[in-house]
Amino acid sequence: MKSLWEKRLKIAEYADLNDPFELLPFRQTDKEARAHINTVVKVLSNGHGVLCFSESWRSTLMWAHYGDKHKGMCLGFEIEDGPHLTKIDYVSKRLPSPIDFRKPLGGIDEAMLVNCLNVKHSGWKYEKERRLRVSLDDQRDGIYYCSFNSVMELREVIIGARSSLSIVDVAEAVGTQPESDIEVWTARAAHGAFNMCMNLELPKQVIVGLKPEMKRQRQLAEMLRQHVKK
Repeated sequence: MKSLWEKRLKIAEYADLNDPFELLPFRQTDKEARAHINTVVKVLSNGHGVLCFSESWRSTLMWAHYGDKHKGMCLGFEIEDGPHLTKIDYVSKRLPSPIDFRKPLGGIDEAMLVNCLNVKHSGWKYEKERRLRVSLDDQRDGIYYCSFNSVMELREVIIGARSSLSIVDVAEAVGTQPESDIEVWTARAAHGAFNMCMNLELPKQVIVGLKPEMKRQRQLAEMLRQHVKK
């Protein structure tokens, strides 16, 4: 609800992510190569964090692990494709070390950096994760945030099956005239499969977004505000 009221998401810093192998998909049995890779990790982490999304809202595990045991909500976003939005690749074994001190930069190249950012162990495969790499700019109370915007538009709010929240609660937090239409509804456990589905017995609401001309005006105003801020 805090995210809805404030129209922003908390950015995860790499050091705070829950996987100790974050940015470290390679075998690191050689001490010197390990130190070299750790330097690369520090550079990749400096000044950047990630927003972590899933391709699907239906996973019971995702709701249990990240949705307060189905008492929370799932926020659905429409995100503009670009080089900073990546799909996580899952592997069962750690990749061979790319470090070769006979090569320039010790073997560090674009392919190695891509693997650092986008490869995780297959134990996380159920997350079907996509990541948006963002700069650490907007900090408040020691936490970095990324505001909802035209690149990352809120389009859906799914209330958890065990949540005490109502559609009215969500609508009040979203407010009137969001950037785009936002659908709000409630999930439930499916009857014929081990996944979540829409609860058709409960109401569904569409919060109508801005008309195109008003949306353009708001985006222009935001661009001007950012320009003046700089």
